[in-house]
Amino acid sequence: MTVQFEVWNPGRTEKSIGLDEVREAYRSLPDGVSAIFTWNDCEEECLIVAVEPEFSVVTMGRDASFWNLKISDDTEEVEIRMGADDFTWLRGCLLPRDMGVEVLLKAKDFDSLFWEYSWADG
Repeated sequence: MTVQFEVWNPGRTEKSIGLDEVREAYRSLPDGVSAIFTWNDCEEECLIVAVEPEFSVVTMGRDASFWNLKISDDTEEVEIRMGADDFTWLRGCLLPRDMGVEVLLKAKDFDSLFWEYSWADG
């Protein structure tokens, strides 16, 4: 299983890595650097994990819909920056920084992720 690994430091670089290399790639990120890990990019089922200095977010593509992993029911919309872009995101979908990578490492059992975690319509 391969993952697209994008880093902004300050410009964008991208490479393919194995799922078994994700943890080390995450640990090697310098402080303050943004990264996105994408498993199964452009396919019906995919996981996109954005890692920012203070948080991470996980988006799942499944059944022609996108879902954002949520850890609370807080529906307040907040402005966040991911990579070079600004987004509005539900506060309840902002995850601890390490959590996004932990979810990505379970991609081999993709179907179980939808039932193991709570998701908000993305």
